[in-house]
Amino acid sequence: MTKRIRPVPDELLEALAHLPVCLAIYDAEHRLIFLTNPPVLHAKLAEDSLPIGTSLRDIVTLYAYHGVFGPGDPEARVATVMRMDRSKASRRVVRTTLGRALEFCNEPLPTGGFTSIVSDVTAFVRAESEAMAMARASQGVLDQLREGVGVYGPDRRLTLLNPAYANLIGAPPGGIHAGMSLPEVFALLAARGEYGNLDDPDFVLRRIGTDRGLPQQQMRERPNGEVIRVTSKPTSDGGFIIEVDDLTELKRAEDDARQRATLLDAVLAALPYGVAVYGSDRRVTMLNEACKRLLADAGPTLGEHLDTLIARRHAAGEYGDMPIEEVRRRRYAWMTEGQSEWMRTRADGTTLVGRFTRLPDGGHVAVISDITALHEAQRQAREQALRQQVMLENSRSGISLFDREGRLIAANALASRLTGLDTDEMWAGRTIEDIRRAQAERGEFGSPEAAAAFTATRPHIFGPGRYVRTRPDGSVVEITTEPTPDGGFVRTLTDVTEDRRVRAELQRAKDAAEDASRAKSRFLTTMTHELRTPLNAVIGFSDALLARNAGGGPAVGAAESEEFIRAINDAGRHLLSLIDDILDIARAEAVVLSAGAARLDVYSALQAVARVARSQAAEAGLTLALDLPPGLPRILADEKRLRQVLQGLLTNAVKFTESGGTVTLAAAMAGPDLAITISDTGIGIAPEDLARAFEPFVQLETTLARRFGGSGLGLHLARTLSRAMGFDLRLQSQPGQGTLAILTIPAASLAAEEDGASP
Repeated sequence: MTKRIRPVPDELLEALAHLPVCLAIYDAEHRLIFLTNPPVLHAKLAEDSLPIGTSLRDIVTLYAYHGVFGPGDPEARVATVMRMDRSKASRRVVRTTLGRALEFCNEPLPTGGFTSIVSDVTAFVRAESEAMAMARASQGVLDQLREGVGVYGPDRRLTLLNPAYANLIGAPPGGIHAGMSLPEVFALLAARGEYGNLDDPDFVLRRIGTDRGLPQQQMRERPNGEVIRVTSKPTSDGGFIIEVDDLTELKRAEDDARQRATLLDAVLAALPYGVAVYGSDRRVTMLNEACKRLLADAGPTLGEHLDTLIARRHAAGEYGDMPIEEVRRRRYAWMTEGQSEWMRTRADGTTLVGRFTRLPDGGHVAVISDITALHEAQRQAREQALRQQVMLENSRSGISLFDREGRLIAANALASRLTGLDTDEMWAGRTIEDIRRAQAERGEFGSPEAAAAFTATRPHIFGPGRYVRTRPDGSVVEITTEPTPDGGFVRTLTDVTEDRRVRAELQRAKDAAEDASRAKSRFLTTMTHELRTPLNAVIGFSDALLARNAGGGPAVGAAESEEFIRAINDAGRHLLSLIDDILDIARAEAVVLSAGAARLDVYSALQAVARVARSQAAEAGLTLALDLPPGLPRILADEKRLRQVLQGLLTNAVKFTESGGTVTLAAAMAGPDLAITISDTGIGIAPEDLARAFEPFVQLETTLARRFGGSGLGLHLARTLSRAMGFDLRLQSQPGQGTLAILTIPAASLAAEEDGASP
């Protein structure tokens, strides 16, 4: 609502009416002469409640009794407001009885009157309050951080720090505090001997003189052996922030983190397609960000069962009118076919294509692609062919032609779509300002605030230029404006989403190639170390024998000669064992590993394996216990490969169990299957590392685990051989509680009862 007592141009009235403020103008006698938007103050202020000519006191009284100035005695509020000096500019914020925050801004006029502008600043006041609360919470979080944080101002004096900062850099309790300069902090640490273990006498002076306007990072070992990482980053006010991390434990985990970064998570995260992996129990075990983005609320969640997901999607209308029983039947049928594809158009208009592929463990993987853009492009192509329009409709870009007054002359359908409007909304004669307003109402520029900011950055919509805009649906549009000879202009809109996607794909391909190169380097490094160690032993002992027999030293006695030859033999056998392991893995991966099944007495085979392992256990100071009940069934297996698997598991159990511990070999029926278990009281494995334990060349980093070398092939080979025989090998473990290896022989691999059983 806008009221006035003197003529005002219509254009100005229209602009004032759309301002989100209440504007009131008073004359020298403090009577109302102009008013816009009184609902900003209170929704119940009717148009006739504030007529032109109303005195300031009457208006203030009306405001007070409507709760505009907040709770309390209205007359007291009136008295307070009337005491204000209107000859001076003033600004204050009040809280209404409805909880809104209003800002009153008064400005005197040369005529003796004044203007009063009222704005609703509820959102700003709330944001300020939340920011203060967040600041308090941030300080609390800062104090709880394990990482040290020290903030220095432009004068290089400490303005903020947390307890971890002082502790990690080696300062005594209370030794550093806000206000200290950077040289004072370095001097304190130098006096405490923090840099005494460094061979660089100029370290302190050089660090003090470092340009803190540039980001930098260094690692330093403290005299007590701790390793810290010190990172300095400039701040916008000319100061800098120093972050200190304790890397003593982190350094031991760097190799694990680097390997994990190259595994499946990195690959899945780089894919532009949605990927969801289901286990044999039909529950979601893994999904990537693209899957969440493509399916939004209808997407799966980790741990969710397939039946639950189907029911949730059906309730949301994802499958249209199809009965849920039919949906479930088709889904399970697809999973049993080994590989299948489907295509579905969702309720929101997006079209998805999916592919199901069965996994060896009985689960399956679903790969989903969004082909909405392709379908939309096909639809537009058909429409263009039917209408048989001129060149505009055949253009790969959206084209709009405007006259010199900014009125639309012609536009193709693609221009309408990329603009965010329907074709019938881009009618000839419509002004570009009107089109922009329609776009804002459709949300093409985001929220009203974002739309205002977007418009403000491009006020000259007639002039030539080029810019790129991301639409609400995620597509990226390049917009170019060029003048025409008649004074008008042509606007070209090009969808460059695919171009941006291709660039991202090329970058991902480059990253994948670099990951493969790093994997090859890890393999070469591991094999070089494992092969050189036994070869060095062979060469070293043989050189010693040759040198002494050639007169280069005292003659080699029989006992010493036998010891040298035994060492050479052991090294050769170790080398042969390593090569055999590598060849077995290579054959298994090439599907040429021989696993000939024959009837086998489990009891006798386990006793034989135990006899070999008993000497290893005794040498390590361990007890080898057997729990082999009579009546164990015979099985169909390759005896050589089975012994190879069990001996490898027993060797691992002995290797990672401290002296005085126990290793137990047991066998028992587990329902229709036979389970052979090897348990120990050793160091154990963290649950998150169990899956990695079966990967080739992986050695889980712990202090006890590094007592012995190894190629990291043992568990990987054991599982490969087990699967070649149709068996299943898995681990159960907790750090410090030992490890349990379970080799499950399915009922299909048990010999018939008439073939006999073990005694």
